[in-house]
Amino acid sequence: MTQNRRITVAFFLPSLEPGGTERNVVNLVNTIDKTKYAVSLVLGMAEGDFLKEVHSDISIINLNTYRSVASLFKLVTYFNMHQPDIFVSAFPRVNVICIVAKIFSKTKTKIIITEHSVFSLLPIIARSFWRGVFARFFMPGLCNWLYPKAEAIICVSKGIADDILKTVNRNLKLTVIHNPVITSTIYQLAEVPINHIWFSDPKIPVIVAVGRLVKCKDYPTLLGAFKLVLEKTPVRLMILGDGPEKEKLTHLAFQMGLSKDVAFLGFQENPFKYMKKASVFVLSSLQEGFGNVIIEAMACGAPVISTNCPTGPGEIIQHMENGILVPVGGQQQMAQAILAVLENPALAKKLSLEGKKRAEFFSVEKSVKEYEKVFLELT
Repeated sequence: MTQNRRITVAFFLPSLEPGGTERNVVNLVNTIDKTKYAVSLVLGMAEGDFLKEVHSDISIINLNTYRSVASLFKLVTYFNMHQPDIFVSAFPRVNVICIVAKIFSKTKTKIIITEHSVFSLLPIIARSFWRGVFARFFMPGLCNWLYPKAEAIICVSKGIADDILKTVNRNLKLTVIHNPVITSTIYQLAEVPINHIWFSDPKIPVIVAVGRLVKCKDYPTLLGAFKLVLEKTPVRLMILGDGPEKEKLTHLAFQMGLSKDVAFLGFQENPFKYMKKASVFVLSSLQEGFGNVIIEAMACGAPVISTNCPTGPGEIIQHMENGILVPVGGQQQMAQAILAVLENPALAKKLSLEGKKRAEFFSVEKSVKEYEKVFLELT
């Protein structure tokens, strides 16, 4: 690599619809040192709420397809035309497609695949029956064959790295780089005023949850825990996010008699102002790749309660020091933890202050430096 030429780095995603991985990639491409790297963003479809957050100096290439097979052939064409020095992808299915496209194109591009989900749980959290079948019976073999052909594999948590070694290939060389979560923008957005009437009455605490309305977030457990808390004290619950489970969850809240105390606010461009006002922030997931929202809520000063799910929360939270961990699916334990925070101002203050300190560890700048180190090693 000549000294006066910037290293070309491309990141690939199906789209920029709201999600933790998409947020991570936007943070990375916006922050990488542009004096050393020419950064581009390749998208299956150039759409999604995060698209407008990509800085103007990032080149966006639209493959204009939703389909995996079409993406494969279009990526082959892309590699032949552009030949970036480094190509970074995410999600197992997408990672496989990218490696195959490189093989077909015979490009010298260095492939970095990133893993954000627990591989062994992919059949369970798949969005359709057939994706679940494919994940269970075909993905392990495909990844066992193709993943060693990648020049680098980055996992967003140690738990994910351990799971891949057990499930896919014990001989893979993995690097753990935590997600690039904290930016100065978060602190600025947290200060934006909220007009919602629920925050006008300090006597009634508000629990906040943020995440897509999908099965793996296990909102039924949160609703069950909330009902137990509501039986003890006046409280309200705000859930921020959209997804395929919205109708089921709103109906469940109605069946449980919670409709007037639960608000489904949909996707919010600025969830941080809600986190800052939250009496407690709760994550009820069955699994997480890492748990960006935990760190975001900590940065905003919310006391955090999370399921100790695989993987991520247990690597972020030190139980009863900077947050509270509860068992997956544990409605009773979750309710007890929420009540403990609401009824003990000293505990709430401790979790808030220590959480803020912990969040600083997961800065975008720190993560970007670790990615750039991998880039330099490959080039």
